[in-house]
Amino acid sequence: MNRNNFPLIALGLSVPLLALLIFGAQPMTDGSTRLPVLTLLAISEFGAFANAIAAWLGIARLFKGPFHAGRTILSVASLLLAGAFIWTLIHFWPL
Repeated sequence: MNRNNFPLIALGLSVPLLALLIFGAQPMTDGSTRLPVLTLLAISEFGAFANAIAAWLGIARLFKGPFHAGRTILSVASLLLAGAFIWTLIHFWPL
């Protein structure tokens, strides 16, 4: 694995993590979630960090070389997924 492949790996890893968050956050009859809240927070944090790093590497690579549509799409997707994971992290945080 090198830095050029990391955004694609992070994107591929984010799809099952988001599915796990969606299905694990469904409320049960007693008011709890299917997965423990700490697990949901850990998944959200890992996804946010991985996609933030992938977005950073992708955007840095965009500035170094010529325009490439695939790199741009991966960078924007990583940035949006990082935002989605941060939103779920804030949503699940008990206040």
